[in-house]
Amino acid sequence: MKVHERLDQELSKQGKTQAALAEAVGVSSATVSQWRSGTKTPSATNMMKVAGFLGVQPSWLSYGELGATTKTVDPKQRDAYRRECVWYHRPAPQDAGRELGNAAGFAFHGGLSTLGRETCQNILDEAQPGQPTVEARYTLIEVSGVRLDNFLEAIKFDDLKPHLEAAADSRQKVAAVIRRGLTALADDGRLILLRVEDYGAKGLVGPEYDDGNYMAVVRNILDSFKGDNAGGSYGLGKSVMWACSQFGMVLINSTLSVAQDGKREGRYIGRLELPWHRLTAAEAGSPEAYAGPAWFGEKDEARGGVTRSYWGNEALALDTYLARDEEEPGTSFLIVGAYDPDERFQTIEEMHDELVNALAANFWPAMVERAGDDPGMMTALVRSERNGVTIKSDLVDPHSYTPAKARMLQVHRDDLTVDSLEQPGDVVRRRITLEVPKRLSDGGHGSQQHEAVLLVTEADEDETANRVAFLRGTHMVIREELVAGLRMGSRTFHAVVLAGLAAGDEPADKAADRFLRAAEPPAHDDWRVTPDVSSSYARGYGTALRDFKNEVRQAIREIVGRPTRDLSDGPDALKELLRISPPTVDTTKRPRVKSAVGKPDAEGRWSLDVRVSLPAREAPWRFSPVLRFGTESGAAIPVVWEELVPETKCTVTGDVVVAEAGAREVRFRGTSKADTHPVDASLATALVDVRVYKETSK
Repeated sequence: MKVHERLDQELSKQGKTQAALAEAVGVSSATVSQWRSGTKTPSATNMMKVAGFLGVQPSWLSYGELGATTKTVDPKQRDAYRRECVWYHRPAPQDAGRELGNAAGFAFHGGLSTLGRETCQNILDEAQPGQPTVEARYTLIEVSGVRLDNFLEAIKFDDLKPHLEAAADSRQKVAAVIRRGLTALADDGRLILLRVEDYGAKGLVGPEYDDGNYMAVVRNILDSFKGDNAGGSYGLGKSVMWACSQFGMVLINSTLSVAQDGKREGRYIGRLELPWHRLTAAEAGSPEAYAGPAWFGEKDEARGGVTRSYWGNEALALDTYLARDEEEPGTSFLIVGAYDPDERFQTIEEMHDELVNALAANFWPAMVERAGDDPGMMTALVRSERNGVTIKSDLVDPHSYTPAKARMLQVHRDDLTVDSLEQPGDVVRRRITLEVPKRLSDGGHGSQQHEAVLLVTEADEDETANRVAFLRGTHMVIREELVAGLRMGSRTFHAVVLAGLAAGDEPADKAADRFLRAAEPPAHDDWRVTPDVSSSYARGYGTALRDFKNEVRQAIREIVGRPTRDLSDGPDALKELLRISPPTVDTTKRPRVKSAVGKPDAEGRWSLDVRVSLPAREAPWRFSPVLRFGTESGAAIPVVWEELVPETKCTVTGDVVVAEAGAREVRFRGTSKADTHPVDASLATALVDVRVYKETSK
């Protein structure tokens, strides 16, 4: 059942009208009609609102009952894979050389946030040509008891155990990780698996033993096999999956977009990444020493017993938690013994939250809806289950995690930007020039001038403000940095730079995207001079990158700097000396919300701790806090306060806050009235402003 079918079914079941849904979400009835017919799909933001209106989980509305498979295992298929699938361990080389771990796995910081960043980047890179939206799904699975026993039997863990124990018997870093994994498995009797899936991607296409996506992922090291404008270029990103397994083990099941040898579905293979190790003669048979890597699949006798892809066995996919929910092409990876290499997160609940935050922080631009409310380049779901029971499920909505930034990008796509920051919510757009140097090799071109797009909007004062994010065609945030040198009194802001193919699809945009990709180090977290840049481009590349960043910073300073005072009638100091009449009060100054921090409580109400900054004046300030629920497709909707409680330097009468005389900041707590909510509190962004009352004359 597809999204539109679940939506239509639930509307009919609840007896709710199309018009009522349109009003609740803030779209036209015609748009809802397109959703019901399947000609359009709601964006992640609107999916949250629709789910709130219907009282269902957003993940169910988007994907159905994930993990609750009704498929039954064919005993003949189970017998077949148990008989035909084996582990092949690569023998040690004859020269006795030893590789004590995969260097690619240590190329950059490898925590769970890096796992989310690198795998999601690969998913975007592998989207099928012409595919408007690719789906990324992350599922944490904890198994114990019979489920654990059945899984270990399916992957022939008993055959692997001597190799794992031998690899763990050294002082190497990798050995210590394997030791801890084996000990935890034996002592705790549980195992964490992490499934990373994409839908709408190419799948592991290509031959078994020749160039292609399959070889690049499954057998080769430092092979990206990607196009010129892809997100990754070093082939390192995939190594993070193996680095996040305590056993260095990843199992793979892929549905191909292009058939290989007449087959498309269920291309299954496993790879184990161990260091060099030696078994005893009794354990090993022959040979005794092994290079480290091993593969799980069907034995290929024509190549000396190495293993190759095992095709179309649904029982194997089901038994190893790799059954795909849809026939759409793409790949499912299962990280066996998943853990956080940074050792900050232990439980699947903690790992779940870290993945959600990493995806939202790094890929919010790719998830923001396009013009016309069509979904963005990708959608992302994170689920957790323990022995088949769903624990948590989060559809990642950029408007929930980075609302101001997401809205800024949406305003740009809807072409509603303005020339200067005047009103809350305004977005300024400027063009920034990047001088792309001459490319000397591999599709060379002359120097070109690229116009990137800078977007700036005013922000609340928080730890993420006054920063600028840089991104290119993949819409992954490459870097976010603080802007220094701001004029005193400048507005707080959010800013983003869209460069390369994120700014357009002209030849100069493509050339810029390729240049910036070459300027990224293995972690893809900056644009700087790299060996790829210095070997492929004419001199001047360093100046081009430096000038580009400097122009971005200068443009931001000009946009957020408040207008200077008119000095046409003399300097301020001289006017102060000659002043005879008393100074006038600056009536433009008014109380401003400094922070509003909170979350929905157990009763479905927004509970907020609010701080309001007050300009200096003798008379006490009087104002009413105004609470609204943010809607990205229309104006914010007013919500009624149920209770306002004074905390610091103020009193409350009804809905009016009265500050103490001379106070420069007040603090109060507020709780919303649930029956005035337009949508469920968990699906909304709470916005607080103040309505100021004029000072009364006596």
